[in-house]
Amino acid sequence: MTAGLSLQPGMAPQPREGLPRPCLSCGAPMTAVETSAGLHGDATLTCRYCNSTEVMPAEAAAQERFLRLRLLQVRRAREALEAPLKSLEMVRQSWAIALVFFAAMGGWQMWQALTVAGKVPIESTLYAMLGGSAVLGVIVGYFGMIRAFRTLVRPALLAKAPVESGLSARCRCCGGDLPSVRRTQVTCGFCGANNFLDAALAQDVSNLLASEQAEYQRRAHGGHPPDGSAYQQPAKAFNRWAIIGGAVSFVVGMLLFTVLR
Repeated sequence: MTAGLSLQPGMAPQPREGLPRPCLSCGAPMTAVETSAGLHGDATLTCRYCNSTEVMPAEAAAQERFLRLRLLQVRRAREALEAPLKSLEMVRQSWAIALVFFAAMGGWQMWQALTVAGKVPIESTLYAMLGGSAVLGVIVGYFGMIRAFRTLVRPALLAKAPVESGLSARCRCCGGDLPSVRRTQVTCGFCGANNFLDAALAQDVSNLLASEQAEYQRRAHGGHPPDGSAYQQPAKAFNRWAIIGGAVSFVVGMLLFTVLR
C-alpha cells in the first residue's frame, strides 16, 4: 500500500463496507496489496499466514483504487490542517528530561542571586535574575501549552462513537473501525490518524451519534467545517505563559532580593 496507508489484516477497504475477505486456503482475513504500479495499479489479495495470493476481479480492483485514492486525499487534508501539532509532539517527546534540567538551572540561578544579595553589584544580581526568570518562564510556558492541548485540541482528536453499543469506535477522520485496544490513543489503520479514546464512547453512544449527525447536517446546510485554529492554540499558549511565568518569577525574585538586601 501507499506509505502511511498500509492496511492491517481484515481492515482493508471493501466494495461493501465491513465485507470480509477470508482466505480460501486457511480462512484468515486477507490484505489488499498494491502492485508495483503504485496507487493507480490493481491490488491483489494476500494472506500473511499461508502466503496465498489472488487476483482481484476488475470491478473490485477499481473500487479498491478509488477507496485508496480517497483515503490518501483525506489523509493529506488532515495533515495540512493538523500541521501545527507536529512541533508540539516533538516538544512533548524531547522535553521530559530537559524540564528537569531547566528547573534545576533556573532555581540555582535564582538562589545564587538571592544568597549574594547586597554582596555583589546590583547589575550582576539583575543579570542572574533575568536568566533564572527566563528559564522558569519556559517551564511555565510548557505546562501552559500542555493545558491548552488537553482543553482545546484533544476534544477535536476524540474518536467517533460506534454505530451501535458494543462495536468498535470509529476513526475521527475517515470513519473506519478502530482496533480494539486498551489504550487512550490508537492510530487508524486506514488513514493513519491518531484518535483518543474516552469512556463516553461506550457509555453515551446515542447522544454522541446525534451530535455527529447534527454537525454533518450543519455543514450540509452551509456551515463551515472546523478551520483548524484550535491546533495553533498550544503554541500561542506556550508563548503567552512563558512571558507571564518569566515576568512573575522576575518580580517575585526582585521582591525577595529587596527584603534580603
